[in-house]
Amino acid sequence: MATIAMYLGQLLEFIHHYVGNYGIAIIIFTILIRILLLPFYVQQMGTMKKMKEIQPLVEELQKKYAKDPQKLNMETMKLYQEKKVNPFGGCLPMLLPLIILWPLFTMLRTYPAFSTASFLWMHSLAQKDPYYIIPILATVTTYISSAMVATDKSQNSMNIMMSIFMGWVTVSLPAGVGIYWVTSNIFQIVQQYFFLRESNTAKGGS
Repeated sequence: MATIAMYLGQLLEFIHHYVGNYGIAIIIFTILIRILLLPFYVQQMGTMKKMKEIQPLVEELQKKYAKDPQKLNMETMKLYQEKKVNPFGGCLPMLLPLIILWPLFTMLRTYPAFSTASFLWMHSLAQKDPYYIIPILATVTTYISSAMVATDKSQNSMNIMMSIFMGWVTVSLPAGVGIYWVTSNIFQIVQQYFFLRESNTAKGGS
C-alpha cells in the first residue's frame, strides 16, 4: 500500500509541476484515476443494467412467494441463472480498484504540501472547508450518482442516508480529499449519463 501511495504522490507532483496549483492538480489527478478505473466501471454498470432489467420479474417473485422466503430465494437464484445475471457482479469489479483507492485517500489526507496550498476560497487544502461548500457538494453529487443507477424505489432512503453520511464524513476531512471525492462523483455522473443514454437508445432501437 505504501508503495502505491508513493507512486500516486509522484503522479500528483508531476501534474502540479505543470499546472502550478494543487487544487487543479487534484482535479486532473482524479480524472486520470477514474479513466484508469473505467474498465471496472463498465463491467459494474453492465451488471447493474441487467439487474435493473429483471427487477420487475424479481418483484413478481417477491409478491408470489411473500410468505415463503426459502422458495423465494430459490426462485430468485433460478431467475438469475436463466437471465445469466450475477447479483454480485456489480461489486466484484470494484474490489481491485480499492487497492488503489485506499492508499490514495491515505496519501491525500497526509500530503505535506497541502498545508500551504490554497484553492479558490480555501486557504489550506490540509484543513477542512471553512464554508462547508465541499461537504454540501459531496452530499449532492453522491446522491445524484447513486440515484441514477438505483434499481428500484426502495433504495432511495438508503441513497439519501449514504449521501448524508458522505457529506458528514467530508466535513472533517482535509479539503484536498473533498475535492477528490466531489470530482470523482461528477466524473461518475457524466459516465453514467452517457452509459444510460446509450442503453436507452439501444433499447429504443431494438
